[in-house]
Amino acid sequence: MKKAAVIGVGGRTGTMFAFELKDVAEVFGIGKKNEVELIKNEELFVRRTVPTGRALPIGREGKIELFKEKVMEGFEFPKGIPFDFLFLTVKNPVGSAVRYYYQKIKERNLKIPSLFLSQNGIEASENALEVLKEIFGKKSENIQVFRISLFNPVDKKISDGKNTIIYSLPIRMVISKVSGFDNSKEIAEIFKKTGFEVTLIPSKDSKNMEYSKLLLNLIGMASATRGFSVKEGFSKKEVFEEEIKAIKEYIEVVKKNKGNFLNFPHYPVKSFSILISHFPIKLLFPFRESLAGLIEKGRGGKPKNLDEIDYYNGAVVKLGKKLAIPTPINEEIIKRVKIS
Repeated sequence: MKKAAVIGVGGRTGTMFAFELKDVAEVFGIGKKNEVELIKNEELFVRRTVPTGRALPIGREGKIELFKEKVMEGFEFPKGIPFDFLFLTVKNPVGSAVRYYYQKIKERNLKIPSLFLSQNGIEASENALEVLKEIFGKKSENIQVFRISLFNPVDKKISDGKNTIIYSLPIRMVISKVSGFDNSKEIAEIFKKTGFEVTLIPSKDSKNMEYSKLLLNLIGMASATRGFSVKEGFSKKEVFEEEIKAIKEYIEVVKKNKGNFLNFPHYPVKSFSILISHFPIKLLFPFRESLAGLIEKGRGGKPKNLDEIDYYNGAVVKLGKKLAIPTPINEEIIKRVKIS
């Protein structure tokens, strides 16, 4: 059986990956001291839900289950274990984490595991590849690096008095190889055996995959910086207008950078970008309520997290400056968070 290390276990995405992969790999979770202690004390739980009207597969009912995978703190890694896969689920920026774990692997002369990056934003791949090149030189070109985009909202709450990671099934994600030899189909099959709904994106479109996912992440940021949910923000014309203008700025810089948007199953990002680009905002006003309903349903009611705004709206501003394209709306959205 393959061995998988999940960096960031105890957090939302890391716990989800570790819990779901246990049937296809021997999973070792790596987390901070308090998170590892929580797991060792049997105080972390998982609850998987399904959309209304759908049934869970047999054996995967939506009860609260104890998370009890093998865990270790970061300083203990890798314990001499030759991992096949390393899932990095920590927040941006990823460079320092990649350096820490892969330097240890090199020092111990262990097998170099395939790296999976699940972060939001459009810089994780480049950051990881730069660090791997620093550590391994030309040999880094042979290291498999995969970019993952998840579409399921994952939350962490106190449920029935228990620390619980909550997410819905089926888990939908797209995956694209950005470096190393290509066995994407084999990797996709591993995920599919756990019940994941996986869409493979060709390597040539890996950056476009990131651009497309970021467009989805940008929706609702203007509302959130004002303290509104998507539904509340979209109900106000001035906030809805700011939302659309911020996305229009983003579409412009992506196109200027010779990028494109992709349609994903259940998420027609390319079609949405065309709609936003060609329709005047006033013609979109009548559809605000239905659009907000679709977005909130897809996110399971989970509120937007402003912690990584620098990798959402900040990415738009950074790319705009690189291309000498003004992005005043995204700058204003960021400013609202920084001065609050």
